[in-house]
Amino acid sequence: MRQYSLQLPQELEKGKRYPLLLWNDALPETLAALLSDMFVLSVVSSERTADFSPWPQPAFRADVKPFEGKADSYHRELFWEKLPELLTKYPIDAERIAYGGYSLGGLAAVYSIFRETAACAVFSLCGSFWYPGFADFCARTEIRNANCRLYLQNGRREGEGHPAPLSTAADAAERVADILREKGVKLRFSMDDYGHHDGKEARFRKLGEQIWAEFCGSNAC
Repeated sequence: MRQYSLQLPQELEKGKRYPLLLWNDALPETLAALLSDMFVLSVVSSERTADFSPWPQPAFRADVKPFEGKADSYHRELFWEKLPELLTKYPIDAERIAYGGYSLGGLAAVYSIFRETAACAVFSLCGSFWYPGFADFCARTEIRNANCRLYLQNGRREGEGHPAPLSTAADAAERVADILREKGVKLRFSMDDYGHHDGKEARFRKLGEQIWAEFCGSNAC
């Protein structure tokens, strides 16, 4: 149900340890090219509406599956089985682990800060923060990964032309960002002018440059 693919750094220097990005879904070519100096583990799930959703919700359209809410189970496998294997086998810097994703993958990544502590930075691109109850969950739940740096990018036109709850996407993203900021999370939040599926090349390029600067550039942690 889950396929794990590891991209290694283009050049491995003896004695050097490298950052790792955990990425939900297939790794876009733009990110692969920009992040050639680090390890990237991409996870393709055949049941992404289950693995990337935090709790069960019925389908909101006839052509989509219900959300099974198996993110906790997925994260246990990712962080407690796969990640230790990688840390044992490869020269990965355990202090420079990032986690991110697009859409539901971005939702799962942000949800992880309430459950897991391995990532020092989380990146969400067009995270599905319209997910019923997610903003309220963020407001009432203690953050376990309180020192994590969080990067959220959403679009002002997300949700246009869609039924509820997708129609609330842009407003929900702003609310989630406000809640997390009030909780003291080190947060960068930005909104572009795209809809949910638009401008992906530009979005991935910006995200890749941001991740590279955070983990591989001159100001990397």
